[in-house]
Amino acid sequence: MNKSPEQEIQDVKKRVRRHIIIAVALVVGTLTTIWTSQTNFGRDGLKVAMTLAIAGAQAFMVAGFFMHLLSEKKMIYCFLVFTAVFFAVMMGVTFWARMPANVVHYQ
Repeated sequence: MNKSPEQEIQDVKKRVRRHIIIAVALVVGTLTTIWTSQTNFGRDGLKVAMTLAIAGAQAFMVAGFFMHLLSEKKMIYCFLVFTAVFFAVMMGVTFWARMPANVVHYQ
């Protein structure tokens, strides 16, 4: 199915607009991350969780839209799920190891 030149121009305009919106969202996410890192929420765990949530949203936007992974095949989704599970497990192990009951105290 051949598209007319006008339809192709409209498709390119839509893609460019989407990329500009994502780029602005990434800049806002970066500024929010900076604000989160400099704000005292009373608990460091909350600050880390918020920062990681923002970073995860930014990673999703970059991988999904800029790298076009949202339109890829099932294999890409398998790798993405594996990466997310691996990341969650590693963060869980890190938080578990930092719990006061698991810290080794030297006398």
